[in-house]
Amino acid sequence: MIDRITYNFFNRGMSFDEFLKDATEDDAKRFRYYYDKSAKKHAPESFRIDLEHPINILVAATTWCWDSQTNIPIITRIAEHSPNLNMKIMNKDQSPFLVTKVNDGEKVPQVLVFTEDFYYLDRWVERSTRAYLLYAEYRKKYGWAEETKHEFVKQYRKGFLKHQTEIERSVIEEMRILLARADAISASTVRLADSEGSCDD
Repeated sequence: MIDRITYNFFNRGMSFDEFLKDATEDDAKRFRYYYDKSAKKHAPESFRIDLEHPINILVAATTWCWDSQTNIPIITRIAEHSPNLNMKIMNKDQSPFLVTKVNDGEKVPQVLVFTEDFYYLDRWVERSTRAYLLYAEYRKKYGWAEETKHEFVKQYRKGFLKHQTEIERSVIEEMRILLARADAISASTVRLADSEGSCDD
């Protein structure tokens, strides 16, 4: 259970571009594709989340994971357009303690939310509710058997691309709710109101 991280640990995290240096050429292309396409599908102001207090998010992920490839570009856009939001990415295999098991699995990406002085607040896991519903729809159709796995993945991803704009909007909205809550918690924290900020340990 994470209570707090340090400023130095947070800054060992990577930027979006740095994270992609560890990816295969094909995986990096997928990240870039979703990052570039998001700018064409959504107005810049749709990514902006206004926060009264600085919030730090640390994304635990892997470069080969499709949920990371489709979601991290959107979350990166949000961080780029939100002045009080600081974002870093870490490979979950290098910092496994960041990842909490959810539904009996180590789902990624996991977006960990921290206060200005790096106390843990909350997290977002794997994919949006809209994407989970789509995933469940295709699972009901194709089942869980190994022999149908390839067709399930193929058809789910086709369905995802068909509803991509809607799913990306749902990610943005869920991030907005998550970060608004973090901002409200920060506003009600005496430690942050009274402290000069001792977050460089």
